Amino acid sequence: MKKILTIAAREYRAMVATKAFLLSILIMPVLMFGSLIAVQFLEKAGESKNRKIVVVDQSGSLFEVLNTAALRLNQVAEQGQLPVTANGGEDRVADAAAENKSEKGKLPNRNIANGNRFELIRWTPEIDGMEFSDADRMKLSEQIRAQQIYAFVEIPASVGQLPEVDASNDSANFPPALSFFSEDSGFSDAKTWIGNVISNHFRNQRFLENGIDPVQISRYSQPVAVRGFRPFSQSAAGDVSRGEESDPMQAIFLPLGVMMLMFMVIFMASQPMLESVLEEKSARIAEVLLGSASAWQLMTGKLIGTVAGSLTILLVYLGGAIGLAIGQDWLDYIPLFLIPWFVIFQVLGVLFFASIFLAVGASVNQLKEAQSLLLPVWMLLMSPMFVWILLVRDPNGSLATWFSFFPPATPTVMVLRMSTGATIPVWQP
Repeated sequence: MKKILTIAAREYRAMVATKAFLLSILIMPVLMFGSLIAVQFLEKAGESKNRKIVVVDQSGSLFEVLNTAALRLNQVAEQGQLPVTANGGEDRVADAAAENKSEKGKLPNRNIANGNRFELIRWTPEIDGMEFSDADRMKLSEQIRAQQIYAFVEIPASVGQLPEVDASNDSANFPPALSFFSEDSGFSDAKTWIGNVISNHFRNQRFLENGIDPVQISRYSQPVAVRGFRPFSQSAAGDVSRGEESDPMQAIFLPLGVMMLMFMVIFMASQPMLESVLEEKSARIAEVLLGSASAWQLMTGKLIGTVAGSLTILLVYLGGAIGLAIGQDWLDYIPLFLIPWFVIFQVLGVLFFASIFLAVGASVNQLKEAQSLLLPVWMLLMSPMFVWILLVRDPNGSLATWFSFFPPATPTVMVLRMSTGATIPVWQP
């Protein structure tokens, strides 16, 4: 036993007392979670784009509607709020076109347009009375490719007309559509914004033509809010209390963060086992060690030292997370009950994968030979990341339950399921 502990202490010092270990502790969270910060930064960096859009208005009346909404949208992007209308904000018909709410009535145009500014240009023919032709379309398309304009949109003269219902011809039941042309038309926020502005305009126009007040329609169409709570619980004294209100963002990203933390700890602790074994084999240190200790003692000591190193990594990350939570008043969001289970599954996970890397290192002579064997191992460890959103949505479903009993995925899947707050049968963990 003394030899095993001596080898474990040596392995622990070799793993922890290095600059590379300290650097990896700092870099890994940035690599794993930095993408979330990067996305927010890139979104802010792209808020000031000026989109020039040519509008071919064959209806003759919708360019002004779009242009008015664009001017107000630009004012929103610059000032961060909608201007007050002349009648104190009661003109909801104009506001509906300018604010451009989505079908659910939740997302204003500031979110849809991502803060972009739109400059609309009315297309005018070179000769009065000349129709918009393919030559004009080609000319505008070349301007898009040359980045002189962002897009052009064709508004047919019959847009907004309700089609006659024809049971024998389904294609005739769809109203005329606008045509939007840009190099990113599949994901363009401008396309969404233009479609919503035109839809709101005709919807309000139809209401007014039929004597219906759009303000009252908007008021009566307000959705009923549904607040999610945890189930009721009863204390030891018999007091019944309602569960806490569920936060959708917490319900999604907390399990993801717990799973990624487990992955990082296992990755950082298990991977060095391969290099350690190969180094000792190539330098013929293993022969010296085996002269004083058996192979079982040597490998067991290495695994114990690796587990101790993983606990050090967890202590650093957990301390940082709790410190951040205290500073930001997020301590209530951290599932403290999960920490003991996390430690148990982490130790078992590190033993499992470190043993595999140890075996791989013992079976090859060079790192290049081990490359073909490493990919299946990491695919097994990363497999829960491919379906994590399905596991979060139904933590007690068949997929989540049986995935928990797949040994390579057990550590990450089980802590993810438990962090969702769902009642997991005790026998499963």
